[in-house]
Amino acid sequence: PMYPEDTEYIYSYFEARNGAKFSYTVFFQLQYILMEYLVGQVVTLEKIDAAEKLAAAHFGNPNVFNRKMWEHILNVHGGRLPVRIKAVPEGMVVPNNNVLMTVENTDPLCFPLTNHLETILTHVWYGSTVATLSRKVKEQINRFLHETSTSLEGLPFMLHDFGFRGVSSVESAGIGGAGHLVNFMGTDTVRAIEIAMHYYAADVCGFGVLATEHSVMTPYGPEGEELVFERLIEQYPTGILSVVSDSYDIFRACSEIIGTKLKDKILARDGVFVVRPDSGDPSSTVLKVLDILGDKMGCEKNYKGFKELNPKIRVLWGDGIDYDGIYDILLSMKNAGWSASNMATFGMGGGLLQKINRDTQRFAFKCSAQRRGGKWFDIYKEPIDKTKISKKGKLALRWIENEQGKKELHTVPDDGGENILETVFEDGELKRTMTFDQIRENAKL
Repeated sequence: PMYPEDTEYIYSYFEARNGAKFSYTVFFQLQYILMEYLVGQVVTLEKIDAAEKLAAAHFGNPNVFNRKMWEHILNVHGGRLPVRIKAVPEGMVVPNNNVLMTVENTDPLCFPLTNHLETILTHVWYGSTVATLSRKVKEQINRFLHETSTSLEGLPFMLHDFGFRGVSSVESAGIGGAGHLVNFMGTDTVRAIEIAMHYYAADVCGFGVLATEHSVMTPYGPEGEELVFERLIEQYPTGILSVVSDSYDIFRACSEIIGTKLKDKILARDGVFVVRPDSGDPSSTVLKVLDILGDKMGCEKNYKGFKELNPKIRVLWGDGIDYDGIYDILLSMKNAGWSASNMATFGMGGGLLQKINRDTQRFAFKCSAQRRGGKWFDIYKEPIDKTKISKKGKLALRWIENEQGKKELHTVPDDGGENILETVFEDGELKRTMTFDQIRENAKL
């Protein structure tokens, strides 16, 4: 009832506004939301009755709930939602301040439905933000590898998802973890693999390695630490073996146990032994560990002039790390003459899946056009905070050539011409599906 009486259609859009942490957004998660919550019959008489009762109690007013519209959706549309959703392909890297998704009702009696769906559709912020953050970390590691290493072979595994236990729910772990897997191959979040398989037709798309934790390393106390290391080396003579090594004194473990007493056995393994410090200042601890391992296990300078450890041994940092922390470690290593390739991976948990929110990329869902009495009107807001000015009219996303002849993405009025936005959902049906491989291809560096 708050809309003008002659309202027929509401058209809204979704974007990441200027001023976000990262200059672009990797769009991801919409297909999951559509398949899980919106496809098929989603309105039933039982749900209408329950919603009416809840709304009456919630507002203290029995007349607020729009039962007429919901019964119309049930009786005329079979409980399927009469809306059309267009969106960019998932995995696409889109500069901010561009339209990512549009929503409009297809039945004039259901115009409130467009913005009723704002909340659930805006949840795409989460998967998109993780995918964006993960890709930015990949760019960062890629840069340091180019500057200090002779190979990019390990890049797909150099950011590992440690985040399952640090998120709010199993669903968050799956969605956020899948967003990370858009860019990398390493994860400990099994639910992320399942999400990619079930909703995006993926094969097993995330991988892990044999790795210890402190409960494995500490049963015999400090005096038995060497015994634990030795048993693990004998038990797993091949492949990657990641061993948390700071249960007592990381520097003693590297110098006396790993680098001296067990050196020959480690170098004789058919695989890589990964030393994992798990406490202390990240940059200084990593550098000291590298210095000790380099002295004890051997290292050589590559043709770019940076030191690389014996290929049988590498380092992992996974304690409290985030985007900025990874940069600090890699920069410190470069300044100290160490190649970025000495890091087997970085393990991010809360920094990857939890320490973000909708404002990280300044996501917003706004109405930009309304049809009233058979005529379309441009709708927008222009508050004092000019970063929150919204777009007007119906929108399209196009490649436009700049003065240098380079094509750039721009949001333009939708005149029926080229539009990267594709219809993905209409009247309860999924109109476009994407595989996880396609999404990874769209997001690749």
